[in-house]
Amino acid sequence: MDTSTPWQRAGSISTSLLAIIAVGIVLHELSGILIPFVLAGFLSILFKPLVQKLRDVRVPLPIALILVLIISAGALWFVYLIIALGVDSFNEKSLFYSYQLKVVMADVERTVGSLLTSFGSKAAFRFEKVLTPESAAAFATGQVSTLLAIVSDGVMVILYLLFMLGSSGAFPNKIRSAFSQLRGGQVLTVFESLNSRVRKYLVMKTLFNLANGVITWLILSAFGVDFAPFFGLLTFFFHFIPNIGSIISTVIPTFVCLLQTGNVTSAGGVALTLVVVQNLIGNVLEPKVMGDRLELSPVVVLFALLFWGWMWGIVGMILSIPIMSFCKALLESIPSTRPFAVLMGSAPTDHTPSEETIQT
Repeated sequence: MDTSTPWQRAGSISTSLLAIIAVGIVLHELSGILIPFVLAGFLSILFKPLVQKLRDVRVPLPIALILVLIISAGALWFVYLIIALGVDSFNEKSLFYSYQLKVVMADVERTVGSLLTSFGSKAAFRFEKVLTPESAAAFATGQVSTLLAIVSDGVMVILYLLFMLGSSGAFPNKIRSAFSQLRGGQVLTVFESLNSRVRKYLVMKTLFNLANGVITWLILSAFGVDFAPFFGLLTFFFHFIPNIGSIISTVIPTFVCLLQTGNVTSAGGVALTLVVVQNLIGNVLEPKVMGDRLELSPVVVLFALLFWGWMWGIVGMILSIPIMSFCKALLESIPSTRPFAVLMGSAPTDHTPSEETIQT
């Protein structure tokens, strides 16, 4: 029975709200430090099985870490190369696309103006109130600059990753020393369960996003669309963002195709092909292969996108679902917080507390 007074309950709620606000401020202000650290944390979950298998066959830890360094640095270099080539290509064709954008805007103005006139409106529609070539170029340049900044932080991410993997072997002993034998075993069991579930999600999602990116690259190349490798890379990253990511990775290449060719039919063909392929992968193949994907409620997904997007920008939106999935899996593992995990999920879970849960 709750014996606390209303003032005590109000004080407890106020303290919790202040703590949440303080955490939010810290996350926002320290984004430059925390984003590489969080990225390294998720990458360590992906690379840990590889390091463990190498250690099982008596490969020295420094050699295993060097292999991880080569793989991660190679992937980072490849991403940087695609972005750099895309930027160079855009700089070469910027005048052409600026002219084409003006032509398309003029066509839209005439079409909208004729529609307004047919409805008896005397108002004139001017596109410069909504979009100008200069603002579009500035927006595109800003987004590319953000991607380049992310890549530049990649060195810090790799350093964090190597330190995390290098010290992961001592983590179980630290837990056993910090807790009693029974409690330490429970904590390690939960930790391994969380790693396993989140790793399954990250591995499968990464593979499907890679397939989406490569197929998008091939489709755009087949249609002769400019910047096809760059758009394939964007598709890979944006598909970590549910719903919104697939829309962005379809609309931008379609619009570029429209500007490049001035042909609505070609742009429509690009859009239709991308929509069919991405829906086939995202809504048919992906659910069948991934199975238990740490499903989140649509409300939680929307909140996560808004919250982490405000906190950390586009990187926060990409990381929002892995972060919330990890939090949901953690809450499921603790009996006292399991109701919150059920509320976060898209459907009630049949998971019941067992030896995998932390007894509180």
